[in-house]
Amino acid sequence: MRRILRTVLAGVVVAACLTPAAPAAAAVTSGAVFNDPTNPDRQYAIVDHLRGLIRDAATGSTIRIAMYHFSLTRMSDDLIAAYDRGVNVRLVLDSQTRSNQAVLDLVAALGTNRANPSWVTICTTDRACIGNLATPIMHNKFFLFSHTSGSANVLVQSSANLTGDNAERYWNNAVTLVGNTAVYNSYVDYFNDLAAQVKNNDYYRSTSSGNAKSYFFPRAGSGASTDTIYNMLDENVSCEGNTSVGTETGRTIIRIGMWYFSRNPIANKLRELADRKCWVDVVYTTMDADVRSILDGHARIKLYRISGDRIVHSKYLLIEGTYAGQRDTKWVVTGSHNYTNAALRENDEAMLRIQSATIHDQYRSNFWALRAAGVPQT
Repeated sequence: MRRILRTVLAGVVVAACLTPAAPAAAAVTSGAVFNDPTNPDRQYAIVDHLRGLIRDAATGSTIRIAMYHFSLTRMSDDLIAAYDRGVNVRLVLDSQTRSNQAVLDLVAALGTNRANPSWVTICTTDRACIGNLATPIMHNKFFLFSHTSGSANVLVQSSANLTGDNAERYWNNAVTLVGNTAVYNSYVDYFNDLAAQVKNNDYYRSTSSGNAKSYFFPRAGSGASTDTIYNMLDENVSCEGNTSVGTETGRTIIRIGMWYFSRNPIANKLRELADRKCWVDVVYTTMDADVRSILDGHARIKLYRISGDRIVHSKYLLIEGTYAGQRDTKWVVTGSHNYTNAALRENDEAMLRIQSATIHDQYRSNFWALRAAGVPQT
């Protein structure tokens, strides 16, 4: 019998106490997790990280998930078990995943009534939840835990869908941010807007707090001035003057791990920065011909392609050097956002920027693994 979370006594609603679901686990820490499709022991590293957070979610707490593709029944089973022990479980899912058994199980257990504490909402068929231009999708892959493992306001932003291929064939990443209340709440607000499904082709907004900043899409516009990644590079990156990070001569290094790269303004800006003596490394799976022609043939731009049975599915940007006027700094920009027009203008997408040497270096190690798995392009 499912636990009643709120008891009404003499007209007063008394909130149930948050209690651990199991023996207390170590507090959650901010940091990155990566799967490795080439290593069976690491293929499900992201999934295992998320399952641990679900299993340790406190009774009376809330789990919120926005996910493009969801087919792993081990994950749906964990979420249903959390619901059965008194955790509020809420999901927003793209319509393409509605017939998967994992989703059918969740709908049967949680229902779809958003007036209840737990529910599943599925976006409009052939539409995003918010985006309504051209052929949009709800492409998000993020997780919010109000209280898990003794930690409050835990955000996990990932590039990975909850599918077997995303673990066993695709290189993916997930970053956990703990205790940044303003950024966490910006994701909660975005999640609620996704669930409400009010169409808005200029939804774009951002929230900055501490070392992190969130960005949510779609963003209206047609040129470089309304391209968020272009603006980050154009307004913030300087190429020289570092003393402790970057190249041996103090030049800023830009590293990109990207599934699909087709936005010419970003490519043009990267080449311009290379002209200014920044170094640029890109590992990708799909790159449009125009972008390839812009980036080709520059001594300070190196391209590596991962394709075939295993692909890079991550979507991240690393900056090691001078950013926003700060020398010797390290930054990560990651999320569900590919460098495509659809990701910028049409889809429901989230992106997270973090300034952290520790997290950057975790991503840099992953980037080196991607680069080693890729084929240099000449």
